[in-house]
Amino acid sequence: MHLCGIAGFVGTKNYHTHEASALLKLMSDSLVHRGPDGSGQWYDSGVGLAHRRLSIIDIDGGAQPMIGSRGCVITFNGEIYNYQELKAELESIGIVFQTKSDTEVVLKLYEKFGPDCLSRLVGMFALAIWDPAAKQLFLARDRLGKKPLYYAVRHGCLYFASELKGLLAHPNFQKGLDIDPRALSDYLSFGYILTPKSFYRNIHRLPAAHFALFAPDTGELRTREYWRLEDFFLAPRLPNNASTRTAFGDLLDDAVRLRLRADVPVAMSLSGGIDSAAVLESVARQSTKDVTSYSVGFDEPSFDESEQARETANFLDIPFEKLNNTDISKSDLVWHSDTPIADTSIVPTYALYAAIGKRSKVALSGDGGDELLAGYETYRADAYYRHYRCVPQFLQKIASRAANRWLRPSYNKVSFDYKLRQFLAATGLSPEHAHIWWRTIFSANEKRRLLKPELIEMCDGYDPTKAAASYFAKVNGASFLDQTQFVDFKTWLQDDILVKVDRMSMANSVEVRCPLLDHRLVEFCARLPSRAKLSGMRKKIILRDVLNGRLPESVIQRRKSGFNAPTSRDLSKSKSLLRTNRRFRSDYALDPAQEDVTFKLFSLDILHDWFKKFDQSRPSLKGTTFNNG
Repeated sequence: MHLCGIAGFVGTKNYHTHEASALLKLMSDSLVHRGPDGSGQWYDSGVGLAHRRLSIIDIDGGAQPMIGSRGCVITFNGEIYNYQELKAELESIGIVFQTKSDTEVVLKLYEKFGPDCLSRLVGMFALAIWDPAAKQLFLARDRLGKKPLYYAVRHGCLYFASELKGLLAHPNFQKGLDIDPRALSDYLSFGYILTPKSFYRNIHRLPAAHFALFAPDTGELRTREYWRLEDFFLAPRLPNNASTRTAFGDLLDDAVRLRLRADVPVAMSLSGGIDSAAVLESVARQSTKDVTSYSVGFDEPSFDESEQARETANFLDIPFEKLNNTDISKSDLVWHSDTPIADTSIVPTYALYAAIGKRSKVALSGDGGDELLAGYETYRADAYYRHYRCVPQFLQKIASRAANRWLRPSYNKVSFDYKLRQFLAATGLSPEHAHIWWRTIFSANEKRRLLKPELIEMCDGYDPTKAAASYFAKVNGASFLDQTQFVDFKTWLQDDILVKVDRMSMANSVEVRCPLLDHRLVEFCARLPSRAKLSGMRKKIILRDVLNGRLPESVIQRRKSGFNAPTSRDLSKSKSLLRTNRRFRSDYALDPAQEDVTFKLFSLDILHDWFKKFDQSRPSLKGTTFNNG
């Protein structure tokens, strides 16, 4: 297994071998944090593939890029958890293996089944396979988008990399790149960028559950979705009974079992919540390995969950270590984030995996549970809003104005005052747009005061909230709760949560495995009736029922807290951004005494550091001459 970095190009036929090698080295060296244990590259007739390796299984074998018996060449980033079962299946029909790695299993599967091989994989991955017989490059990304894949087509050539930095390292991307105004609009609205956009106009992200085929002879790129999550949300509901709860528990246990496969120590990222507690409880029942759990502590009581995490670990007799949150430069976080992302939890996430990285290369986490089982407060806000819409709008507007005038910010962790003001500001919105609004940072009106008019004009009427809400149409006919969960899978999870976890863990050369995002479990939970997930004040009902008697009642019934971190209210960076960046109006100002500016200020600070880092930190090409194709 290889949690790694991949990069390459196809279609540039005029490089000499030493030139191609130098370019591949530039691209892969920018990804060294993703794979510090080794590197490799392969080049032939305009096709170059590069690889950085983080060795987890078959440490002595499985080097990449790997060449198959039919001449196909793979560079692979990911974990195929059911690779042993797939290998046995292939061996039963006479296929011979040279290594013990999952990379070779993927390559043999592709050589046998072509793109249809993806339906057999249980895991997370981003991969590229050059198929010389078909004269095409095959790119693919896992069903939920845990592993990233950027690409660009320029002058008939395709370039790809695990991170934006891998593309920017190539000299063809040293100039002529413009910020995508629609991506900037996404970011200011949500704190993240909606797939398939990157922050640059001509660089894209392959969406989750998609593969692409690129033919260099024609320069044609075709993409196709190979797995549709909406099909499961629209499928008949499962019964809400004991057999369904048993099946849920069995699926969770199997997802954990597969993710315990490793030739290195496995750690556990443990919060105070029920999701990571459920994963650790399954680990405790199934594993003979020594697993240590870790949590980040904070001085501010409303942000600290370490004692709740310790309670869970002590009950399960699992070693526990509290990690002190250290000061981390936002500038460093921005470089590792790669793309601008204004999620305050990147701070403790980085600190957590920086500490775990000194002890282990692999960590399990409870990520995905809130999307899977409707655990966010936003789902409850949706239910409240359906009733609140019955209040006359003039009274709603009076309530919102009163809250804005009289309700002072407390700056507690996602405080009641912040949530109340956000809720009341949804006056007049449809239920679909209200669900998008709960996580909105800058409204459309605020962006018009923040951005220069010419940049607003360049967006040509593009509205990120409408773009996000467009996913509702894909699950028309499902319950409203199911619809909102689907939208969150396609936006919040894919473009915020999984980006954050991947970048902050890989910055510290740690692979994170998420049992709750096993696609089999996701498919199952998409078919659950709403009352098995959320009913009244109860959330994640089926999970709590399954854990009844396995964990203390105090853990099972604990309210969700979230993994946010306290942030600075220093306005200097935001003022510098507005004063010096041509895209922003210098007269825009935040008032920390009037409103909770936590998320707005953090997003502007991240932008300040992103522009500074990525404008000034392009890789140096001095002393090297390339014949750019």
